[in-house]
Amino acid sequence: MYMRLYYLRGFENFMLDIAQEDPRLDKLIDMVLDYNIRRIRKWLELGVEMMGFGDDLGTQKGLPISPRHFRKYLKPCYAEMFGLCQDEGVLVYLHSDGHILEIVEDLVEAGVTIINPQVRPNTLKGLAEKAKGKVCINLDLDRQLFPFATPSQIRDHIREAIDVLGDDKGGLMLHAECEPDVPLENISAICDALEEWCGPWMS
Repeated sequence: MYMRLYYLRGFENFMLDIAQEDPRLDKLIDMVLDYNIRRIRKWLELGVEMMGFGDDLGTQKGLPISPRHFRKYLKPCYAEMFGLCQDEGVLVYLHSDGHILEIVEDLVEAGVTIINPQVRPNTLKGLAEKAKGKVCINLDLDRQLFPFATPSQIRDHIREAIDVLGDDKGGLMLHAECEPDVPLENISAICDALEEWCGPWMS
């Protein structure tokens, strides 16, 4: 939703639209929302069990728009889109790059059941405060760490994520994305750690 809007307007123009609360923005939002709703209904007709959405709502340091503007312009759209899925018993999976801590609770209220946030801009502590126990977390482990850390440091990173966000009731998945510059020994360390700790949550 958010990304399509700034693809259509251009990022700078869209930021100005938001900041100035341009009344023409409402029409564009309605057009994009209508398109998304029609696509969602097509997928629901196929009997899917989970619907995946991707919108990079944050930057490395914060939200590009204020939480107030998010709640005014975007949250109602997500609530309508995700509500269609919930009405059919379909899980809602949302990926977002960047820092999104200030709106995590809004996303959960809108209907997100699984959220895929990045650990570096949000921190484990921040995600524990805002998301743990409220939504299933599919944590995007620190891909900026993987190329430069030692295998031992990578194991420590994964173990810390489990210790901070894990719960014996569940609600935590770990996602490790490796670019071509990640050494093979580090990829092996990631796989070994995930395999070692993939069972029931360990205290």
